[in-house]
Amino acid sequence: MADLILKNIDPVLNERILRLSVARRWDARETVIRLLEQGLLVIENEVHGNFDNDEASALSEAIAALKQVSAVGSFS
Repeated sequence: MADLILKNIDPVLNERILRLSVARRWDARETVIRLLEQGLLVIENEVHGNFDNDEASALSEAIAALKQVSAVGSFS
């Protein structure tokens, strides 16, 4: 499984993620995974007609892989 490291995150964005994590009682990993999944779904729906079959398959595989990502640590 791949690790994902985010560097130089805007402090306001980081705070928003942390607030959501606390409000939903999710750990850092679950919060980021859920945000990525939801964001990908929104974007995928917006551009669905613009993907060819290979791109759509690659995107589906990427989404499935994200669901398998292991814990990557905390926000810092």
